[in-house]
Order: sequence, then structure tokens, then C-alpha cells
Amino acid sequence: MRNRPLESLILRHHQVGRMIKLAGLAGCTALIWPRFVAPYRWRLTRYEMPLRNLGPEFDGYRLLHLTDLHTGQTNQTYLRRVLAHTPAWRPDLIVITGDLIEYRPTSLAKLEVLLRLLHAPDGVAATFGNHDYHEYSWRHVGARSAHRSIHKQLRRLLARHHVECLCNRSLAIRRGSSCLRIVGLDELWAGRCDPKTAFDQVEAGEPCICLQHNPDGLPLLRDYSWQWMLCGHTHGGQVDLPFVGPLFVPVENRRWLRGIFEFPDSHGNVRRMFVSRGLGAGTPVRLRVPPEATLFTLRRAE
Repeated sequence: MRNRPLESLILRHHQVGRMIKLAGLAGCTALIWPRFVAPYRWRLTRYEMPLRNLGPEFDGYRLLHLTDLHTGQTNQTYLRRVLAHTPAWRPDLIVITGDLIEYRPTSLAKLEVLLRLLHAPDGVAATFGNHDYHEYSWRHVGARSAHRSIHKQLRRLLARHHVECLCNRSLAIRRGSSCLRIVGLDELWAGRCDPKTAFDQVEAGEPCICLQHNPDGLPLLRDYSWQWMLCGHTHGGQVDLPFVGPLFVPVENRRWLRGIFEFPDSHGNVRRMFVSRGLGAGTPVRLRVPPEATLFTLRRAE
């Protein structure tokens, strides 16, 4: 052992050997946890959603927000396990704000399995995200990519399962004489976001919830009538290193990572944007940013 000083040190000094073993164990754990454990330690978060002019019939209405499933890339067993809980949460409406799939043909059959688990009295509504067209959408939609039709197949799949595809469309939910408006925007990066068309049927003062995948689209919507906006896309930062912060966030405004943000409108009322951490990811690694599904309970605002 004369020519092997490390081994000699470990054998003669047990504390040194123990420290080296602990360091090795910590290093392995640091790699195993974010890759194989943290991406699947999901949470159900709950919030109350105050809305002005909300009819009494909608007070206590439950809205389940899902986003960034990345079906086809995210572990399918994990997604089935999460979505199997939805009946117990008793949502009145389920909304999905984009990145339903990873843009590959095999994702569609897997998504169909998941859609069968989603049931609510007022159904399911969805908007599209960049991965529903392609991660680099501007290269893969429009005339340059007529041969790539996965997003078209996705629309047909949603229609077969009676999922409202709210890409620049709105949905009116009625209870007696009261109405709740859900507006969905198409994908920002693909150049398909058209708020004028989406808000065409929204009446002034109507309680309105806006669905958009990417929170960077907020500046385009400041002049339209909505009170809450639900987004995804950021995955909450996904890997949030201590003292460093998120390594990669594909947004212009890094302040809008996760949680609720408040903005005054032109009349002095508060509008709120919620950015979800999402359930899945294109790269299954998370650290200090657990995946989430979110259940909102609507309340009448004073």
C-alpha cells in the first residue's frame, strides 16, 4: 500500500474513510434525487379565486388547472397515477394550458389513455403550448412544415374525447341566469396567439378567466377584459439551485416563474396571473420545484 496513499489513509484513519464515504453517498444522492425522485413528488395546491360580478350559482365552483403534461416524454405511469385522483377532487371544470404532448406520433395514443381519466360536469378545455406544435414552433408550423401534422391529429383526438380546444376561442358556462366565460389563446411562439378573435364574444364586466400557455403573452392581453389568467410553460424554473436560482427558463420575464402575480387594470381593479409548476417536463429533472396540479374554488368578490 506504499504507492497507494489514499487507500493507506482510509485504512489507518477511520474518520477519513467515513467522511469520504459520506461525501460519495451525498454525491450519488444529489444525482439520484432530482432525476428519479423529485420529478414525481407532485402536490395538489389549492387557491380561492375571487371574481367580480360572479353569479351566486358559481360561488364555490371548482376549477382544476393542469398544464405541461408532456405526454410521451413524462413517465406514463406517474401521469396516470396523478390524474386518477381527479374524481376525488370533484372539479366542475378541468382546464389544461398547453404542452399536452411531446411532439411525436407515439404521444397521441398515450394522451388518449390519460384523457379517459378526466371527467367533470362541465367537461375539459385545453389550449396548446409550444411542444404541441414543436419546441421550436416557428420552424415546424405553417407552409414550411405541411408534412408535420401531429398537432392536427391532436386536435382531432381532443374532439373525439369532447375536449374543448380553446385556441383563440371562448367558452360560456351557464348556471341559471349567470355566465362564466373561459377564454383560450393559441400558442405565442408559433405566432398563433390572436386575442382579438379570442375575446370577440366576451361582454364588458363578464367574469372571465383567460387560459394561455406562456406568461410572456401577458402584454398582449392587458387591454382585454379578464380577471384571472392561468399559465404554465415555465415548469416553475424546474431546477432551482440554492444561491444560483433556475438554470434555464425559456421566458423573457423571469419574474413570472411560478405562483400568483397581481396587476392593476385601467379601472384600478386587481387582475391576477397564476403560473403553474406543471406536472411533467421535456427533461425529467427537478430540484426544489415540485410538480403540481391546482384546484381553484371560485368566490364572489366584493
